[in-house]
Amino acid sequence: MNNPRSRRNRRRPGIARRLRAQLDADGEVADAATPEELDRAVERFRAAEVDVVGVNGGDGTGHYVLTALARAYGGAPLPRLLLLRAGAMNTVAHGHGIGGGPERILREVLIRRRHGFPLRTATRDLLRVTADGREPRYGFIFGTGAMVTFLEAYYGTGRPSPATAALLIGRAIGSALLGGPFAAALTRRAPLRVTTDGDEWEDGSYLAVAAGSTPDAGFGFLAFHRCGEQPGFFHAVGVTGTVGQLARSLPRLRRGRPWRRRVAQDEVARELVLEGEAPRYTLDGDLYAAERTVRVETGPPVEIVLP
Repeated sequence: MNNPRSRRNRRRPGIARRLRAQLDADGEVADAATPEELDRAVERFRAAEVDVVGVNGGDGTGHYVLTALARAYGGAPLPRLLLLRAGAMNTVAHGHGIGGGPERILREVLIRRRHGFPLRTATRDLLRVTADGREPRYGFIFGTGAMVTFLEAYYGTGRPSPATAALLIGRAIGSALLGGPFAAALTRRAPLRVTTDGDEWEDGSYLAVAAGSTPDAGFGFLAFHRCGEQPGFFHAVGVTGTVGQLARSLPRLRRGRPWRRRVAQDEVARELVLEGEAPRYTLDGDLYAAERTVRVETGPPVEIVLP
């Protein structure tokens, strides 16, 4: 599945042509620049019983493709997912050790298939995110609060890249430790009523509430290290500590260490419900807004192909 609007594909418009040449008779490259084109391609893939769907885009493209797949397949098993790292954010691929560019990733997978070797995969449950009872969206990483405001600042630079993210993270950490205005602007608290599996959380004010079915929350921070504890569950985190406490916790998160209770409440759950005044949230790097209620539930499993 090729997203011609992704950042890398706009910069290198010949990628799709080269991927087609690599695939030859082993598959096809379907261009999907609109939701309608995506739905038509997914229906065609289902009818043809395609067993691996590659995503030539980043996290945002991936979550659109997964949403279309979940809608089209209903309760049937989803095809395996191959992430080709062609977007401004490739967190899910990075968190599974997938490196390199689209052509290299596809080449390694095709070599295995053409020699009859089984593909290596990692199974993850999707998150099903529903805002105010509307059509659900599917992805791996959900967040509110500071995660949303950080992404707004990141995209607002007009130069989304790992280097830009590193500079912003460094600036935010320095500002947090010094009590500066940049960190304060990024981390305004939002009052939310939060429940997991029917149990209400005590604190009502959070720097962020997040959930993940893959350990990496972005930029190498393993905030969701408990996501694999139980099949069918995800890791939910509510950051209640101060900005300075969160900044001092970041080295621990890079190493996948547990959250400290004075910094965050975290639970392994099948359902997370947030209620507030027009909560904004992110799903796999894309930004959305609800009127009142956002519900995160365990969605269907998907196998991620590991080159």
